[in-house]
Parts: sequence; C-alpha cells; structure tokens
Amino acid sequence: MKTLLCCSLLLLALSCKKAPSDIVDPEHDTVLAEYPNWYTLKAPVDKEIQGVWGDWDKTLLITTGFAIFRSTDKGKHWQQVYQQSNGMFGIVQNQDTLFTMTGLINQTPKDYYQQILIHADNYSLDDGQTWQRYTKRNPLLDEPRSGQPIDKRLLINPVTTSTGTTYRINRVFVDPTATTGHFETPGVITLDGRRVDLPLLHQLNSLYLDSKQRLYMAGTDAVCGRGGKTGEPFSFCNSKQGRGVVYISKYPLP
Repeated sequence: MKTLLCCSLLLLALSCKKAPSDIVDPEHDTVLAEYPNWYTLKAPVDKEIQGVWGDWDKTLLITTGFAIFRSTDKGKHWQQVYQQSNGMFGIVQNQDTLFTMTGLINQTPKDYYQQILIHADNYSLDDGQTWQRYTKRNPLLDEPRSGQPIDKRLLINPVTTSTGTTYRINRVFVDPTATTGHFETPGVITLDGRRVDLPLLHQLNSLYLDSKQRLYMAGTDAVCGRGGKTGEPFSFCNSKQGRGVVYISKYPLP
C-alpha cells in the first residue's frame, strides 16, 4: 500500500511539471519594459498582437487574433476576456460601446497604402470586461464604399494625430529597388519622410492613437534571425511564435 501511494505521488508530481515554455524567462528577454521614449507591453501568450485599444494609464485591450486580453495595470497582468474561432484584427470604440472587428481591407488609393478595419461581430458595454455577439447594423462599421470618407477610428495604418501629422508603418524592402516582396518594419514614417525607428526590429501589424495622442505600435516579438537579408533562418529573439509586443510613446506625438 505504501509503495502504491509513493508511486501515485510521484506520478502526480511529474504530471504537475510545466511544459517547456515557448517564451524566454523575463530576465533574459531582449525587449525591455521601458526605453527613453517608449513603454512596452507584452502578450501573455506566444501569439503576435494584431491590435490594441485603450489608455496606458487606465485600461488596455489587445487581440492576439482569436482572443482578447485585458489589463488595468499597464500590462503587468492580463485577463483573457473573450475567445472565438475566427480572427479579430482590432477593437473600435463608438460612444460607450466597444466592437471587435474581424475584417481587414488593404487599399492603395493613389499609390497610398492603408489598412481599414471592417465587420463588427462582438460588442462590450463594460470597458471590455464582457462581450456579446453583435447582430445589428451600424453604418460606421460597414465596409466603406468607393470614394466614401473613412472614419479615422477604422484606420490602423496609417493614423493621423489631432495636429494633422500622419504616421504609417515603415515598410523597408530588403531589395532597395523593389516595391514587392520581403520587407521589414523598423518603425513608422510620416508623409514628409520623417522616420521614427524602434529600439529593436519587429514585424508591426497596426497603429493606434489614444485620447492623449500617444502612439501605440502593435506587432511581434523582436526579430533576431532576419531570413532573406542575411541568409540566416528567420527567428524571433524571445519566443517561437512571435509573442506580441506593443510600444507606447511616452509623450504625445506632434
């Protein structure tokens, strides 16, 4: 009986061991929590961050594609508040209601690349704590018709500040003469060519401006193996699947 009990305890102990993590230990993370001009927050799972919404000083929501996480302490702790089988590219606020957006349009009007959120499918009335299916129709959230003005809340690339400066994700092609193919995203760039580069190289997915006009850049983990540019295999620095990172500017952008 004692032998059986010991074996049972051993099996229980082995079963409780955590599986090897796909994310490195925080002490060895190459993405710092803070830089001179930026705060960072990191996804609680090994998935890249598609979109971000909220306020660094209050409530933040991120979508990792199929799940939404919520934090009220600047990303130190996250609570998963929703999950579904189809992807979510971002979150949009209209008055006191939040909406998850499952569609993304890539447009190039007059050679100007932009990405627009469409198709609202869930809504929240309590700052993202709980979500319900959205079955009504709101013209704001419909797919824009040709020539129709686009509500700036639906734009995740580029974004325009209250002073009129437009920032877009800077796509730098590996071949300087190319306009298609492999590219990197070192940061953002303004319409007049002013660059704002991040401390590390990431694959950026979207941009967001909060009510204080601070810029949020959402994307993947830092990139270490750059693939086609150096001949080495592509890889992320701190994760296997690209654990998401968001950079938040400490000050309003001009």
